[in-house]
Amino acid sequence: MPVVYDAFISYSHGRDKPIAAALQSVVQRLGKAWHQRRVLRVFRDDTSLSATPGLWPAIEQALDRSSYLILLTSPEAASSRWVNKEVAYWLEHKSADTLLIALTDGTLAWDDMRGGFARDAPLPPALAGRFSAEPKWVDLTAFRDPAALASARFTELAADLAAAVRGIPKEDLLSQELRAQRRALRLAWLAASALLVFAVAAAWQWSTAVEQRRIAQQQRDRAERSLAVATDTANTLVFDLAQELRDRAGMPIALVRRILDRAEALQQQLADTRETTPDLRRSESVALNELAEAFVAQGDVTRALAAAERSRAIMMELVASNPDNTKWQRDLSISHDRLGEVLLLAGRRVEALTAHRQSFAIRERLMLVDPGNTDWQRDLAISHDNIGSVLLTTGSGEEALASYRESLAIKQALASRDPANGQWQRDLAKSQEFVGEVLITLGRRDEGLAAYQESLAIGEKLAALDPDNARWQQDLSITYNKIADVLLVIGRRPKAIEHLRKSLAIRQRLVALDQSNTRRQSDLALSFEKIGNVLILAGEREQALEHHRQSLAIRERLAAIDPDNTEWQRNLSISYYNLGDALTAMRSFEEALANYRKDVAIAEQLMRNDPGNAHWKRDLSVSYDRLGAALVEAGRKEEGLKAYRASLAIREALAAADAANLDRQRDLAISYDNVGSLLGAGREEEALATYRKSLLIRERLASTDPRNTQWQRDLSISHERIGTTLGGMGRREEALAAFRQCVAIREALARLDPGNDDWQIDLVIVLFKLAEVGDEARSRLALALQILRRLASDRKLPPAQQAWIGLIERALANLPG
Repeated sequence: MPVVYDAFISYSHGRDKPIAAALQSVVQRLGKAWHQRRVLRVFRDDTSLSATPGLWPAIEQALDRSSYLILLTSPEAASSRWVNKEVAYWLEHKSADTLLIALTDGTLAWDDMRGGFARDAPLPPALAGRFSAEPKWVDLTAFRDPAALASARFTELAADLAAAVRGIPKEDLLSQELRAQRRALRLAWLAASALLVFAVAAAWQWSTAVEQRRIAQQQRDRAERSLAVATDTANTLVFDLAQELRDRAGMPIALVRRILDRAEALQQQLADTRETTPDLRRSESVALNELAEAFVAQGDVTRALAAAERSRAIMMELVASNPDNTKWQRDLSISHDRLGEVLLLAGRRVEALTAHRQSFAIRERLMLVDPGNTDWQRDLAISHDNIGSVLLTTGSGEEALASYRESLAIKQALASRDPANGQWQRDLAKSQEFVGEVLITLGRRDEGLAAYQESLAIGEKLAALDPDNARWQQDLSITYNKIADVLLVIGRRPKAIEHLRKSLAIRQRLVALDQSNTRRQSDLALSFEKIGNVLILAGEREQALEHHRQSLAIRERLAAIDPDNTEWQRNLSISYYNLGDALTAMRSFEEALANYRKDVAIAEQLMRNDPGNAHWKRDLSVSYDRLGAALVEAGRKEEGLKAYRASLAIREALAAADAANLDRQRDLAISYDNVGSLLGAGREEEALATYRKSLLIRERLASTDPRNTQWQRDLSISHERIGTTLGGMGRREEALAAFRQCVAIREALARLDPGNDDWQIDLVIVLFKLAEVGDEARSRLALALQILRRLASDRKLPPAQQAWIGLIERALANLPG
């Protein structure tokens, strides 16, 4: 049977999965050249055989096709039936000389008198008496702590095993690894430096040829060709470096930026000569689009915006020079889209929507030229998606839904035309997902879940068709997560956890295949985080805490790789917050607060590093809100109020600096609400004044866009809070007026979309409050009860509200007459 794997890792799935995954990654990549994915191929079964014994034939086949067996031994491995079975099978079919041992727990001691390891050695029974002399083994007992797996010492010990598998001295292997790292970095610098020399020489040749007209035309042609080659190479360099360095692990983000800056400057220098061709200008535009995406990945929206605007400007010039060139028209539409994406990230939603609509207009015109062109049909569907995504952020849910459904219709037609086209099937799955997302946002959960299920069915087929397609696997993991989110809301928690675990399993496999892929690491951390959050709701606090610690460990490793990577720092702060939530659920308030304060410390540091960054200021305000809520939960209301006020101060400054930014205005209203909620007995007038500041903001927002249902709902919340405060102060008539304004808004929303369960529950709340202040109590309570019973009958009443039915029934029974 041909050898497929260089090594097979046998280990205890219960205790040593993190070590096994890390070891696989290190052994596969040590000494690899920059262009290689891996040097060795290592098999590691990620499924527990105790749970799925039917997998044993596949394990036998993998053992047969492996050159070495790496045994991670420990007391758990020694007592594992399946580890012993793997070792026994190996020794039955292969030499003991090809079995390598790594100790993860316990003690290994060689007994010369017995001619074997000591009797209490944690080894599988199949190894008894199989060694005539002490074999070489490595001690990994210090690495059961996941945080230690990223250390240089772990890599050094893993190199012992990798060297044995490759049949080379360990020193040579580590030298290769060091040279490979240096070579990758040197290659990037040398590429840019060499190209700069080449470009300068080419530019000099060209200028000389122009000035010295007596020189033969042949020399001028040669110089122009050299300049064209240099320009084309510069554009290619920018494109390739942007792709290669975008997610490079272990390379500081500041260094990535310097390399990209140098390449971009070279590209600009050559472009400024103006002695170029349309094709070179087009390649420059394409490279700038890729550069924009690279800057987005680094969190540098300002630089991304500049690159995207330059790309679009180039294509607009080209199209103006030749309007009949459909290829350039299509490229211009792509540049409009890329600019729209970056504008949306910058919070400039109106401009983003304009850019995407400009792209859409071009694509509609192209479709008139060639209605049968499937590439252009797909482009048009993407434009509908992009427009829908912006509309959704503005609260225009119904318009967004219409746009997404236009896209869905195109993709359904394409997929039915060629069912074997994997890309078109993937497009269809994503379109169903987009439709599902907006339906969920509109409160139409059943329809949204059905759309997600349609997407899942396609995604599962694609993933089964090509298990090695990482992109399809990642898509599938995202769909599982989205379905889980809906299942949680409708009270199907066990099913939600099942979907989340499926997503987690996919991401663990993807990370195991490429430990250097930082995006996959971030996705894995997110999966641990999501499961942890659900386990808290399920009361599984110990498990929740463990999942959040695993998420935190990954994010701490990423942050340590590159402390200047602001996205990773921000994710780390989120992990501290989540860990704080888990500890709060366990009533460990002091430890929880310590983690919330770490969250705040990172947010404060990010803002200090870039004081003008409005995004970091907003993040800090959110961190103060989280800390404030935790302090209130711990019974320290005055400290909580102080944190809320710190958040409020930031948001007041942000709103004043950009009064046209409606998101900042909404944040400010939320801060006023938070502060008002903690102004208790004796400070009712101050609380009322604070709530009225929130009300003024929300009235302005609602009048700006009356169709924005989120802002209408926010406005109803302000009226409700003011009514509740006035009621507590004994000012019944004023409270009644506030509640009636609230109910008018909520009745309108409920009529607008009867299927929105959240709006129905909002209406129940204000009906109950009106009944409490004696406003048509019987009819108000009867209507509230009718809504709750209908939701319960349709299985749409969340678990937290199910007790309300009995509460209102008792209130009705206690009414006089």
